[in-house]
Amino acid sequence: MDWIKQIIECKKENWVSPGSLGQKIKKIRMLRKYTQKELGVMCGFSFSSADVRIAQYEKNKKIPREKILKDMCNALGVGEGALIHADMLSYQEMFYALFDMEDFHGLRPVKKEDGYYLKFDSDSIINDFLEKWYKMYQKYPSPRGDDDEEKYTLCRYEYPNQITEVSQYELLKRKALQAEIKNLQVKIDTLEKKNKEGD
Repeated sequence: MDWIKQIIECKKENWVSPGSLGQKIKKIRMLRKYTQKELGVMCGFSFSSADVRIAQYEKNKKIPREKILKDMCNALGVGEGALIHADMLSYQEMFYALFDMEDFHGLRPVKKEDGYYLKFDSDSIINDFLEKWYKMYQKYPSPRGDDDEEKYTLCRYEYPNQITEVSQYELLKRKALQAEIKNLQVKIDTLEKKNKEGD
């Protein structure tokens, strides 16, 4: 069971919760196949410090300020709500999140013959979301292969399909930045090699 593995991992040093902001940044970055340096440059950091800054965020050593978080969401092509700290491995945080949903969205527990379920009031706006989520879930039914799992995960982070709002110009700009980063890295590697040969 995955949750048992997660609890065991919690006991280890340097463990970072998958629901933390840093791990969400890392997960989406890797799904987009960006390096830390590429993401950092797309967020406006200098070439020399871009990877270090992203690594600090991914390890939760630093928390990005609001503007940086917005830039990161734009660079990753996800909605701003996708990058929030939601450590649902902590039972207490999970329970309080459900209580908040009760207060704000009419969520309540319901007992049926085969177990307990969660239900929203019929007039809750959440029901519209649940319909869309159900359709999204049906598009990538379980069990999923790795490729479909990646697509489904990105689909969730992109909700409500904000990636379609990213203009073709923005996508081309991102690709150009990635190419520029690779070219700069080659130049740096060449200069470092020459410096070593000169010593």
